Amino acid sequence: MTRRIVSLLAVLFLFSTVVPAFGQTEDEIVANYLKKAEKKQSQISKKKIGFFSAHFAYGKLPDKSPNNQFVSFSNNHISPLDANSGRLQGAYRSDQIGVNAGMMVSSRLAFKVNFEYWLKMGSNTTGDYNFAVAPIGVQNDFNLLSELQVYGFGGGLDYYLLNPPDKDAHINSLSLHVGGGGGYYMANWDIWQGSSSFNLSTATYDENAQAIKGTAASFYGSVGIDYPIRFFDMVLGMEGQYQYLNFKNVHTYNSAGDELYLTYSDNSSDRVDIDLSGLRAKVELKKFFRW
Repeated sequence: MTRRIVSLLAVLFLFSTVVPAFGQTEDEIVANYLKKAEKKQSQISKKKIGFFSAHFAYGKLPDKSPNNQFVSFSNNHISPLDANSGRLQGAYRSDQIGVNAGMMVSSRLAFKVNFEYWLKMGSNTTGDYNFAVAPIGVQNDFNLLSELQVYGFGGGLDYYLLNPPDKDAHINSLSLHVGGGGGYYMANWDIWQGSSSFNLSTATYDENAQAIKGTAASFYGSVGIDYPIRFFDMVLGMEGQYQYLNFKNVHTYNSAGDELYLTYSDNSSDRVDIDLSGLRAKVELKKFFRW
């Protein structure tokens, strides 16, 4: 008896659920379909658009920057003793690599953060030299070192004037954007052992044995284009940029804790800055995605 009652109730429940569904009118079926499609589209539109990229940049640095004047000043006081002994080289060009990550904060505006590493600039050579600029005299098989290394991180904004990424995170044709931003950079300048540095505490010139270091804020403005290359849905970007980056307080310390800094003349007030401001040309591979 109980088994019959349960079976009857199951049949009644199935009948009450299925029959109304078959009883929907054509308009109701279409309305329900449109409602589901609208809900799905709404969920898609709420997804954010992000991107990753990697870039290479080539820059023109100031010829007459204090760090390059220091190199010229030093070369005038260091005499190679044979033809195979190289001379000091300045920093006139930059090669930079970096990675970026960001997201679209509106249909046309993108925010990004980045890390950048500059390949070594300057020179590292070994030879026989006669030093007149520092009290070390004639040196054979001497490592004449002047290598500058820079790295930093920052962020910025890009505004798409033409053809921003669509709702599916695709660049469909040539796009144009302008941007700007800033960052924080660190510099490390390795100098040959025995180079002459001005001692701020004693007002004398001391032999310097440690790397010269400095930090500085940076600012830039840019104009760029993006173009879809259809290789794994990636985008090729090209950008022209002016970057201000000047390390105005580069120094080191001796064993007594006295601050030492380089000068680009016989005048101690001609303190060396590392000025790396200039124009950059950047090539970038970028991948947009939706999340």
